[in-house]
Amino acid sequence: MSAASFASTTVYTSQAGFMAQLAPGSYTETFDGLSSNASGPLTFGTGSQAFTASVTGGGLYLDGAILSASQIDQALTVSFGAGVRAVGGNFFNVDMNGDLQSVNVTLTLSDATTVSFSPSSMADSYRGFVSTMDISSFTISAPGQSLYASVDNLTVSAITAVPEPASVALMGLGVLGLLAFRRRAAV
Repeated sequence: MSAASFASTTVYTSQAGFMAQLAPGSYTETFDGLSSNASGPLTFGTGSQAFTASVTGGGLYLDGAILSASQIDQALTVSFGAGVRAVGGNFFNVDMNGDLQSVNVTLTLSDATTVSFSPSSMADSYRGFVSTMDISSFTISAPGQSLYASVDNLTVSAITAVPEPASVALMGLGVLGLLAFRRRAAV
């Protein structure tokens, strides 16, 4: 059994709901104003929020608004450094004109979380993931049907602001124990 099988990941379909879970200091890349074809991986961000996008056996395409695989039917992989526990963005497939296509998108995270959905617009292409373990990468599957795997508005966060319920419960028990000890010492 791998360590990834012990991860607990919460999936958000709302950007606002996902962003509410993040501590200050997250990084969002909109890919706006960037345009190029790259034969190899491209790196974005800095420090703990840096990430590298790549396509096995192919290149990347930036059209000034989104990041895509440069060849049809190729999977797009984004890799992170240590400490990334939250990742969110718009995930979708586009045709050769860059238009979103309402077809199945499958995302697979390094912690073994897999999500499939068929967005009909940019608004419902958003997915956010908060994991109890580091997320070292995610892959948007090769879309098939002569389409390009794409991402936009990618947010990366090293930490989350909201503690896990188990942590809150342990802190609560600790406070109750201290209060009981204090009360007993006062008697």
